[in-house]
Order: sequence, then C-alpha cells, then structure tokens
Amino acid sequence: MKAKELHQQLTQALTAVYEENEAQSIAYIWLEERLQLEKVNILLDQKEIDIAATTYDSDLKRLLNHEPIQYIIGEGDFYGRKFLLNQDTLIPRSETEELVWHILQNHKEGLLIDIGTGSGCIPISLALESNLQTIGLDINKNALEKATENAKKLGATTQFSHKNILEENLDDLDQPDIIVSNPPYVTEAEKEIMDENVVRYEPELALYVSNEDPLIFYRRIADLAQKRLKKNGWLYFEINEQFGKETEQLLTERGFTNTEIIKDFQGKDRIVKGMI
Repeated sequence: MKAKELHQQLTQALTAVYEENEAQSIAYIWLEERLQLEKVNILLDQKEIDIAATTYDSDLKRLLNHEPIQYIIGEGDFYGRKFLLNQDTLIPRSETEELVWHILQNHKEGLLIDIGTGSGCIPISLALESNLQTIGLDINKNALEKATENAKKLGATTQFSHKNILEENLDDLDQPDIIVSNPPYVTEAEKEIMDENVVRYEPELALYVSNEDPLIFYRRIADLAQKRLKKNGWLYFEINEQFGKETEQLLTERGFTNTEIIKDFQGKDRIVKGMI
C-alpha cells in the first residue's frame, strides 16, 4: 500500500468518530509521526508500506476510542515546536499561541512567571523567542516532569517549581515583570457539551472549575500579581469567553490599569491583560 492510499484508508476509518477535515488532519499527523512522511510527500511517496510492521492497528483502535492523537504519539505542536505530552498535560491550543504572540509584541526581556504551566509550552516558547527569563509553576508534579523534559529537549533555560497557587504565594520567587496564566476555566456545566476526546482524556485538574465560582483562579492570581509584580508589571490571562468583562473587572478592582480584552482568531474574548 502506498502512503496516499494509507492516508485515505485511515481518514475513511476515522470518519466514524471525527468530521472529515479533522479525520484527514489526524491521518496526516499519524503518517508524519509513525512513518516520518511529511504532508507534502504523502501524495508523492511511492514506496510500499507494510501496515503489519507499523502500529496502525493498535493506534487506530485508540483513535476510534476518542483518544487524542497527541497522547498516542506523545507530543503536540505549539508555536513552531513539538512539545512532549502526557495525560497530565493539556494539549496546546492555537488560542494559547495567540497569548504567547501578544506577550512577545510587548515584552522582550525581564522575568516572567507562568502559573499552571502544564507542558511548559508558554514559558519555554517565550524564552526561546525572546530574552525573557521564565519560570513555570504547576500543582501537578507529573506535568512538571514533562515540562522539564521539554525545556531540556528544546534548549530552553526555563525553570519549573511545584506550587499550589490557591494555598501558596510567590514570595519565594524573584519579583517578576510579567505574570501569565491559562488556568482552569471550563465550567462543569460546559463539560456536558465538550468533545468526548477532551472529556475522557485531558486532565480535569487543568480544565474545570465549579459553576459556583468559575473565576476562583483568576481572583487568586490577580491578588498575587497585585502584591508581587514589579511596578508597571503586566498580568496576562487566557480566559473563558463568557467571562471577559468579569475578568477585566477583577483587575480594575485591584488597581490594574491599561486593562484590555483581546479577541482570538474566532472573534471570541480570549485574553485579558492589565498593568499594575
């Protein structure tokens, strides 16, 4: 079987649980990672592929069970780099790439702390794209292990620390110029309408907040940032699109100025920033 035929076969099989475009995308990722075939070469490759010599059958079974391709191959793309992932780390999203891009437009140096770092994709990317010193914090030690692997693999000097931000402060860290966070912001009510691959496989600890207090992390981090950021320091949040105005109000109430709600590529409120 040729690469093009294998891609078509895998795409057709995946349409049982995914829309056509997503099935095609997953199939391209599988061929790239498992057979080292770039997308541009799949249509041209004429070598015969022995499916029995690949992980096709076992991987397809996992994919049809809604397991994300990123967890199956153990990595995902973010800001032009591949980050190692496990089920203690969220799969990086394009919305978070926008957050990184916005920070880079305004900051090239200084100390940045990322709260809820997961795979480390935010602070590592920022460190590699600028002269920023970066630190990543997370409550999940397994996530921090993967973030540390990513920093080593990608050649970043980012440091990582275990911290429960709801119970601990930032006094043991150097005073930052910037704090950024993409904290849990999906409400339990929204969980009912989310894709099965997210609900079943991505880490609940990094995703969900209660319906009764959806801004718990934003409020706590804003309080910490108010006390710990340097003068004229900046706080950046990735947010739930439902709570843009409420999140901005949190910052205003704590004395932040130059606050702004920034929309993502889909036109949804996605980033809130402010200066203290």
